[in-house]
Amino acid sequence: MRGVLTALLPAAFAAAAAGCLPLMPVSSHIEAGIDLTRYETYAWGPADALPLSDPRLRENAFFVDDVHGAIDRGLQRRGLRPADSDPADVLVHYHAAVDRRLEVPARHEPFSDCVGDECSRNVVGYDAGTLVIDLVDARTQRTVWRGWAEHRLEDMLDDPRAVRRRIDDAVRRILDTLPPIPMARSRVGTEAEQ
Repeated sequence: MRGVLTALLPAAFAAAAAGCLPLMPVSSHIEAGIDLTRYETYAWGPADALPLSDPRLRENAFFVDDVHGAIDRGLQRRGLRPADSDPADVLVHYHAAVDRRLEVPARHEPFSDCVGDECSRNVVGYDAGTLVIDLVDARTQRTVWRGWAEHRLEDMLDDPRAVRRRIDDAVRRILDTLPPIPMARSRVGTEAEQ
């Protein structure tokens, strides 16, 4: 898993540092040939081997609960249900990281003449948070789907309500990239009718 994360995220980080990504870039990857309709249930897998990278996340009493709650709600909206006593079809886990980035604002008039201080560009430092969600086939232990989002954090880590809103938004956007699970959706409808 760490190899896939290492392979997929550097391009996103470089592009974000260059300032060419939208406000919250979101993407995902599905393992080739995977049929997600065969998955009905999920459970939380073992904790990620990579620790939370920032003390502001580690020391935030609500961060883990907010992430778990948002992912639970999102997966259930997508048609998966929590495993009861039986083994789950997929295991879910996430990794969150905060990295310091630099941004060089683009000049609005690239061909104009400038003199002195007008020619300088201010480099702005900011914190970028990345949330990665994995679905792992419980039988084979292979990651079958991974989604991720990145966002500027500004000073939101000191505001629990802002953190919760940002987590809810990021998880919703990430799980919106999860391909439809039609059989799971039809099972949810059938169970609701009974």
